[in-house]
Amino acid sequence: MAAAQQLEDIRETMASHQQITLMELVAAVAETADNDAEVAAVVQHLINTGKVQLVGSFAGADVRVV
Repeated sequence: MAAAQQLEDIRETMASHQQITLMELVAAVAETADNDAEVAAVVQHLINTGKVQLVGSFAGADVRVV
């Protein structure tokens, strides 16, 4: 799936959420991702660009994929 379409699908999935946990974010991304590496990359991008703000233990966290 093209990255732009994947991001749009995720935005639609999360549109009704004002707050989201890391677990919910990963689950939403995993619904449309092709593999775990893609899940990690998309989650990292969404968090680090501020498109998604987490609540709970990871609120304000910077995410790095190694």
